[in-house]
Amino acid sequence: MFCPKCGKETDASGKFCQWCGADIATMPVNPVVAPEEEEEAPDIGVYAGLGRRLIAFIVDIILILIFDLVAMTVLGLTRGIQNAYFFYVQHVPVDQLTNEGTMGALLGSIIASYGMLLIVIPWLYYAGFESSKSQATPGKLLTHIVVTDMLGNKPTFARVTLRHFAKFISALIIFIGFLMIGLTQKRQGLHDRISGSLVLL
Repeated sequence: MFCPKCGKETDASGKFCQWCGADIATMPVNPVVAPEEEEEAPDIGVYAGLGRRLIAFIVDIILILIFDLVAMTVLGLTRGIQNAYFFYVQHVPVDQLTNEGTMGALLGSIIASYGMLLIVIPWLYYAGFESSKSQATPGKLLTHIVVTDMLGNKPTFARVTLRHFAKFISALIIFIGFLMIGLTQKRQGLHDRISGSLVLL
């Protein structure tokens, strides 16, 4: 038996603990309560698999490219892209590419153009559509899937923003974060887990 006071194993035939001397005959023994097993969260719905989500991704990328082309025309972003090409590929001098003739002006036009096309527009596209009433981008609507929080509710703009930028982490680790969609029970990629999101049918 075990001593209720010091917890060490002692001779059950004796009256006193051989380690601490406690009177084990009269000392009440506190029953050991086994910890309750943590119940897994119930399934919210049918989780969308990798194939369906890949089709939605391809559709959305095509639409984002169309939005990029419109933005390039309306906002005059082609100048920054041209500057990057002429400076880094053709090695044209800085003073011939901008009115100011400075490296700061050149880098500013390049960063503004690529930042708008590669970061701002995709972010607003995904975060805007996925936090809307439909909870889905056009590509997801086409494949009949929606983005939710872990309880199946409409996600907030902040949550889907985190989800969008966490995709960069999923891509940086040689796309393992995306492959997790096909390997996890709830079909969550790394970016889904980071943002606490689900993609359901």
